[in-house]
Amino acid sequence: MSKTDSTFNYSFFRKTITSLLLLFIFSSVLLSQNPLYRTFNQNDLALKKAKPGKAYASSVCFKFLNTTGTAVNGLHARVNSEIIVVENSGGFPTVTLVAKGKEIEATGMIVPPGDSVILCFNVSKKGPGTMISRWYWTLDGGQVGNVNNELMPMTDTRLTLEPNAGNVLEHLYKRVINRPEGLVVGIASTMHKDTLNPNGGWIRYMKADRKYFPHSLTPRCFDYLVSGSGRERPFIGQVRNPHVKKHDNHLLGEVHALKLAILANDSMVTEPIDSGVTLLGDLIYNDPANPSDPCNGLTIRQIVHLVDSALSYCDNFTSTQYQQFDYCISRINSAFDGEYHAISLIPFLIAGTKSIDEVDFLHPNPGAVAGTRIVQRYGLDIITSPEQFSLYQNYPNPFNPVTTIEFNLPEDAVVTLTVYNILGQEMAVLLNNEVLEEGTQSIMFDASGLASGIYFYKISARGIGDYGKYSSSVMKMILAK
Repeated sequence: MSKTDSTFNYSFFRKTITSLLLLFIFSSVLLSQNPLYRTFNQNDLALKKAKPGKAYASSVCFKFLNTTGTAVNGLHARVNSEIIVVENSGGFPTVTLVAKGKEIEATGMIVPPGDSVILCFNVSKKGPGTMISRWYWTLDGGQVGNVNNELMPMTDTRLTLEPNAGNVLEHLYKRVINRPEGLVVGIASTMHKDTLNPNGGWIRYMKADRKYFPHSLTPRCFDYLVSGSGRERPFIGQVRNPHVKKHDNHLLGEVHALKLAILANDSMVTEPIDSGVTLLGDLIYNDPANPSDPCNGLTIRQIVHLVDSALSYCDNFTSTQYQQFDYCISRINSAFDGEYHAISLIPFLIAGTKSIDEVDFLHPNPGAVAGTRIVQRYGLDIITSPEQFSLYQNYPNPFNPVTTIEFNLPEDAVVTLTVYNILGQEMAVLLNNEVLEEGTQSIMFDASGLASGIYFYKISARGIGDYGKYSSSVMKMILAK
């Protein structure tokens, strides 16, 4: 080899490696910018769990060489296992299965002498040993050349079962959801029902059971329960592990499925799991085509929290609102639904199905702390009558442009809630000497008209009950547009 040839080859090699490296980096950036997400639907969650990893068939490919010395236009072959499906016809436009699926007739393509074709099948045999027991070429239906025996496959691969939603349901309830807290739907409370919520209750799911799904009746609040004999009674207080027949409510099924999807992503059971990406629960719902949608501008976590309140507080919401909540949550659950594929069984990781670019009503959340996985258990939302005033950190934080501020009042109080910028200038008054009842309160703050930066929210409350205490507190929040 000449020096010139050596230099040329080295240069070509270097350029090739550089190109491949750049392609890898570019692909990695694209993948991190377009992560795939995964949600669940009610019908799938009602399925009996699969046996992932169990072989159910084999995929085999055979190479047939034309040694007849003449052109042919067909092939006849007998397999020692039933053919389930033809994956690759080798170019033959017509492939017919005969003899109970153990023989094939492929026709309609000229194969010159010396050429070969490759056909691939899925067969019922679950282990090795699939082969062609006899085969021959044909021309216009008649045999050409000799009958060939015992052709071994080029490839012989076991096909194994993928997990399904039943496996995900079991994994989440056994490995992720804490006991005895379980997963709560609705607003749990230890207050007296007449103090907090005279009409509704809440549900605590403690274990995996596919009979929780699917729900089909009208979306509504937790209004009544149905006994085994068909009698109805008011839905008050806690109900544990109710089967769908006890309270058939499509909205309940949808929010339960969505909470499971959020938990699965938070706990790295579903994609995306890369650092630097927005988690499923932090995506923002906004449908410009439907400006009256009550979910617009909220993160998925906030939507779930809002619907929890709607399910328990029957008097505060209308039938139209329940229909709207059901519509938007059903859309979210359908957005990233699809076939199940396990990236890994140990640890258990299910692949995503679509990127956010393919869903026009869900959007990235630059205000969320990307990749921060604080698993939302949905079992710890026990509201007790507070003994002292408490102001909580807003969520999400950082936010853009909507966030929620929560606080507890030990008694009925006159409350003022104000937002200031870093210079101490008043930017918004959310509550102005308003009388609020004791208990947990939440206020939504829309900062659409403000610039990115650090802000402070200050609350002042003077009790008007038996205690009459004055309390004040300030906390910081970050608006990141």
